[in-house]
Amino acid sequence: MMCWMMIVGGVVTGVLMLAVRVIYHYQSGRCTSKTRLVGKTAIVTGASAGIGKETARDLAQRGARVILACRNVEKAERVAEDIKKTTGNTDVVVRQLDTSDLTSVRKFAEGILCTETALHILVSSLKLS
Repeated sequence: MMCWMMIVGGVVTGVLMLAVRVIYHYQSGRCTSKTRLVGKTAIVTGASAGIGKETARDLAQRGARVILACRNVEKAERVAEDIKKTTGNTDVVVRQLDTSDLTSVRKFAEGILCTETALHILVSSLKLS
């Protein structure tokens, strides 16, 4: 009986220690990975502002080809120029995408199929209501 209790106690302690490490790691709200993404293609929806914009910037900083999939192309072009300037990555492009319009979604998908050989990362930063 005592051996069983020691095993359970050890497992519970291990799980609690792991939970504390995970909470501590993610508490800052920042990704600490330094993984390079050279040769990878990423699409980020809603990349003209907020978390989508910063996600696109981080992916570009890591060397990925980044496609900003945005409804407002003019705004997205300004963001793309800013990302290029701040990261030094010139492989940042804008594609029009309005996810509330299935015709726009189909057109976007067809364009991606025609221009890209592979898609490695897809980040959707859309607000779901």
